[in-house]
Amino acid sequence: DKPAMRAPVLASGLCLLIHVGQGLVHGFSSLQTQRSRVSWLAGRQSRIVLTGLSGDEGTSGEDQGRPVEADAGTGPSLPQQPMASTGGNPLQSQPTSSRPPVPIVGEPQRKLDQSYSLEQILKELAAIQQTGPRKYCILGTRHCSFLHQQIIELLSYALVLTGNHIYTSGSQGTNAAAIRGALRGERPELLTVILPQSLTKQPLESQELLKQVKNVVENSKNDDLSLDVASRLCNSKLLVSADQLIAFAFHDSYTVIEASREAQDLDIVVTTLYLD
Repeated sequence: DKPAMRAPVLASGLCLLIHVGQGLVHGFSSLQTQRSRVSWLAGRQSRIVLTGLSGDEGTSGEDQGRPVEADAGTGPSLPQQPMASTGGNPLQSQPTSSRPPVPIVGEPQRKLDQSYSLEQILKELAAIQQTGPRKYCILGTRHCSFLHQQIIELLSYALVLTGNHIYTSGSQGTNAAAIRGALRGERPELLTVILPQSLTKQPLESQELLKQVKNVVENSKNDDLSLDVASRLCNSKLLVSADQLIAFAFHDSYTVIEASREAQDLDIVVTTLYLD
């Protein structure tokens, strides 16, 4: 009977061991899984060590200048750029750089302070208040594109229609366009052309155009001079006769630019339009 009684006892003990063993295994596996999750989450977080700044508490001399480090298991440490302190707010930290600041795009250029005399101010006020017809001198380069010639011709035409007097020279390009525009206004008394030399010294194309002009002033005494010198003398006469200068030039159009400077010395209102 004893062996028969021992069998159920052994079976019960074996079941108990199996049940307890399953609980232990289950608890161990759950604990192991929880630990692995904690270690994985900890691995996703990196410990940031900021470089030591002079005057900061809790930093030693060895930590100053040391790059940012990360915990083990998160990969190799990456060098970080030093951060500028912004009152203790790490979200507002900005990387410092030794490069010069980038200028603001579209910032207006600073103009030097200019001193104006009382006489200059009175002249400016008189020019603003003057609403009647004026005398305009139109000068410019010979090397003028077709589009620019159309613009100059339209400008001259509009000035004549509003009763203004046009003064110009007889060369090709800008001056020829100004003549054509003034002739379109059908008021020949409002156009005066001053030539640097005699009419026969002008190109044939200019001579054909000048035949339509009523007021043509020749300077035959300058026939022996070079065209450059004669043109400078002619520009001086034109500026004396005009109230305002409108010049069309390139930056290397020395004769036209010189006329613009001369007009400024004469206190004439100057408008210089550069074609380049």
